[in-house]
Order: sequence, then structure tokens, then C-alpha cells
Amino acid sequence: PKETPMPAPDPNTVINNIKSLHEAVLGAFYILRKGGVVISCGNKYMMAIEFDGPHGNGGVNGEMVYADKDRNAQSVVRKRGCQRATELGRNFLAGETTHYIDTTDEHIFFRLLDTYCQGKSTQGYIDMKSGLKLYNVRI
Repeated sequence: PKETPMPAPDPNTVINNIKSLHEAVLGAFYILRKGGVVISCGNKYMMAIEFDGPHGNGGVNGEMVYADKDRNAQSVVRKRGCQRATELGRNFLAGETTHYIDTTDEHIFFRLLDTYCQGKSTQGYIDMKSGLKLYNVRI
């Protein structure tokens, strides 16, 4: 497995409520218009979304990878030599303009992840840069 050579940068924003966290993700898209966002919670959990474009009235289409409590996802974090799961998000978005958001509230992180996973779909692909399963999402 490919090791991560350097730690991920510090977050641009720290948020601890679900509404503001979701608004920050959408805001990153509307400010950047390209690239993506990495949302982390501590050293173990993260989700990374690469923006594909707008959807409907204020939504965003994108591709997402995440490291949650699943043993396989946590195994990828360890096998890649990451100090923080966020490093996999940085790898996933390599070459893209990336906004980093952190939350210290695990409950809020998993509520947002569950919300984004409701409409996810996958073709079973693994993102080679991060080693995580790739999903299409509408947020």
C-alpha cells in the first residue's frame, strides 16, 4: 500500500453543529466552484467530497470517500501509515483546491455522514489515491 508522506493541513474551519457543518460544505462549493472539501472528526474519521457541480436548488453533486467506524476503513488508514484519516481525504482530492473543516463532536460528524449517505450510489470502485470505496452523492 502507498504510504502518506506528510500530514494533512490544519482545518480552515472548526464547526460543532450539524446545520452549520452542512452549510460550510455547501459554502465551500459555492466559493470554490471546483475542488472539494474534507470534513474530519479527530484523527480517526473523515469524509472527503469532490465537487462535480450544482444540483437542483442549492444542492451539489459529487464523489465521496469516507473513513468511519468500519474495520475495513480503519484498516486502510493504518495500512497507509496515516497519522490522521484526513490524510486519505487529502490524497483523494490531490491536485484539487481543498477546503478543510473539522468537528470535535463525533455525533454531529456521523449525523452528517448518515445524511450524505442516504442518497449515495456506487459502482464498487476503489479510489486508488485514498484506498477507500468511491461513492456518488447528492448533497
